[in-house]
Parts: sequence; C-alpha cells; structure tokens
Amino acid sequence: MRTLFCTAALALLAGCSGGGSPPAAQVAAAGPNQTLRPRGAPSRVTPFVNVAGIKAPNGNQTFVTDAGTATVTVWGANGQLNAILFDGIGADPQGLATDAAQSLYVVNLAFSNVIVYAKPYTSIKSTLNDSGQETEDVAVDKTGLVGVTNYLTSALGPGSVSFFAKNSTQPCSTVKDPKWEYFFNDAFDASGNLFIDGQTVGGGTLVGEVSGGCKATAITTLSVGNTISWPGGVQVSAGNILIGDVNKQAIYTYAPPSSGSLGSPTVVTTLAGAVAPVTFAIEENGKHVRTADFAADRLYAGLYRYPKGAYVSKLADHIWAAAVAVYPPARP
Repeated sequence: MRTLFCTAALALLAGCSGGGSPPAAQVAAAGPNQTLRPRGAPSRVTPFVNVAGIKAPNGNQTFVTDAGTATVTVWGANGQLNAILFDGIGADPQGLATDAAQSLYVVNLAFSNVIVYAKPYTSIKSTLNDSGQETEDVAVDKTGLVGVTNYLTSALGPGSVSFFAKNSTQPCSTVKDPKWEYFFNDAFDASGNLFIDGQTVGGGTLVGEVSGGCKATAITTLSVGNTISWPGGVQVSAGNILIGDVNKQAIYTYAPPSSGSLGSPTVVTTLAGAVAPVTFAIEENGKHVRTADFAADRLYAGLYRYPKGAYVSKLADHIWAAAVAVYPPARP
C-alpha cells in the first residue's frame, strides 16, 4: 500500500526503496519497459465537497486514497464524485477507515499521524499523533478503539502496531515483535481483536492477531495453510478473516483462528481482471468487494462480486489508488 516509486517493476521487486523488501503498493504489474509515476510533488487538483450529495441517502459509500494527487476522493453509491479532500493530507497518504458516526480516518505516512474528518468531511475533527512512525493503515472497532499499523519507524527500524483509545490523540499502547519487520494492513473483529499482515525482514509473509487493545503487549503470529505471496489488505466479515494477495489478484477467506492457525482458506476469491489490488473493502451486504488497484497502466477502484470475484465496475482510471474504504462496511 505504501507509495514509494521506482522506475520499473523489476527494480520494485528487487526492493529499490531501501530498508528491505518493498511494500505492497510497489508490486505493480508493469512490464520491464514500463515506468511508474516518479515520486515527487503531487499533481494539482481542485478540492471540493458536495455536502448535499454526501448527506443524501447512500451518498458517501466509497472512499479512495489518491496517492498521485495527495487527496482522498469520496464517491456516492451512484458513482458520482462527491468530494476531493486535501486538508491535512500529506504527500504520501495511505490507509482509510470509517467509524459508526461515519467519520473518515486518513493515514498520513509523511506526517506520522492519522487525521479524522467528521461527516460531511468539510473539516478535520482531530489528529491522532503517532510520532516517530511511518503510519500505514488504520482500523476502528465498534467501541471507538483505533488500531494503526506502522510500516517502519521513521528511522527505518522495525514497525509496530499502535492503539488509540476512543477520542484520544496519543497512543495508549505500541506493540512490536522481533519476527515482524514490516507492518501493512489491519482490521478488527467483533470482539476487538486486531488482525494484521506484514513481512519478515527477508520478505516472508506474516499474519497475526493482537488482543487487548490499550493493554496489548504481544502479537500472536498465525499460521495459514496456503501461501500468501504478497499480503494486500485485511478485512473481517461475519467473523471470517480475509487476507488479500496482491501478486495472485486474490482474496483468501479464513475461519476464525484456532490453536494459533487460520488453517486453509474456506474460499479463494480470484478478482477477474485485477492487476495489483493492494487493498480491499467488503460492503455491508457481504456481496461486493471494492479494491484499490495500483496497476501501472490503469489505476482505479474496482468493484467485484464476493465471493465469486466477477468484475462489476470501476470508478475511474485516473486514480492512483492506494487504499479504499466503504460505508457502511461489512459487519465483523
């Protein structure tokens, strides 16, 4: 999901960002002669908020991080673009989440924080400060507890998970594990357990669970019965744990963990026509999944049927999509 860019896919896969294996958003399916947009100043866009559109029934259903313009776009259920948000968003925005009040949480890797917009997203409600961390993804449970994955520290040390109590702007707990180097995505289950994915220092995929919220002290690393070649997104839907695989353009659905293992997937969803689905979000009805696709030549937020994976539609080719969230989200 992280948006550090190199000149070609072969360079990306070799880890040219420094500090070890490249993050998930870098695994773009470009050919050896294709190049990605270089990192630098974001393109200029005109911010706006269609308050009436957002307040309308089902008016704000999909949120997309646009890393190319350092904005977040808000789309209605009818595919209408209702807002382009930029206030407080740095040059490297990442993960997104919504809470029960429909507030929008936006991760700022460049600023080591998470900003919170209150609906209808005309102003920033608060800022969660995660000093010294390269913030990566965010999740909010039903009680208002916030979990933030930190890809690495700002000094390129091993990453971690930070928890924030409801309405708090400073972490109440930060959890690390010597096996875990890079932290990518996260999602809460209905009991407040945080599921995460990431990598070892050598690039091996890791899946884990963190329990206890502000009292958390350890990460339980979970085994899986299949190979996840490159982790891309974590969601919880109806008690099931969903982990994305960027390289395989797939989502693996697991039953809740037992004895330290998720076992083999109960369902494998292959996303038809996807290229680099770095993150995904399941809609409340559990029948559709929205992806942020970081392909080098067609960048968009795609809609697919779940669990079959059939392609339905997309929002826009011009989006440099790094993360996606929906409201209302799936019930964990």
